[in-house]
Amino acid sequence: MIKKIMELPQQQQIMLAVLAVAALGLFWHQLIFPVSAQRETLNQNVNELLAEVETAQAIAARRPQFEADVQELSLQLDELKQILPDEKETAEIVRRVEQLAVESDLSIRSFTPQATVAYEFYEDWPIRMSLEGSYNNLGLFFQRVANFQRIINVDAIEIKALSNPDPDRTISATCTATTFVLLEQGT
Repeated sequence: MIKKIMELPQQQQIMLAVLAVAALGLFWHQLIFPVSAQRETLNQNVNELLAEVETAQAIAARRPQFEADVQELSLQLDELKQILPDEKETAEIVRRVEQLAVESDLSIRSFTPQATVAYEFYEDWPIRMSLEGSYNNLGLFFQRVANFQRIINVDAIEIKALSNPDPDRTISATCTATTFVLLEQGT
């Protein structure tokens, strides 16, 4: 076949060579180049996936530490919810404050929960109280409230002497005890 091509006139040989180069170029352009580009894209995808797998393996290797951290943070959250709960717990607060008053030898004359005041992450829950007892016992009550597990601020304190005192009842006091409630996210 090469012998036959060599016997052709030079102009036809050049035409055949040009056709052969054009055919090779067309073959390259239509078949080899797309496969090569596709191969390059697949190599990039493989490299990206390998990087993702490496990242996931690094995270998976740290999973026990993450689980321990979550458990520790959950315990801390439970402790903090005792101080700043996410519910008013009206009955519990009334019972506990009454118990603190009784332990301090005070009488609660009135206990009136007020409307809450909302802030970004929490709300104030003021409770107006009227108490009777001795001055020292009132101080003891305030000390016990200060040491209470839950945050309670006492302000607007007014103390008056009783008109008919006895040894255990010398003063009348009104105050506002404000406790706090954690708001749920998005509330």
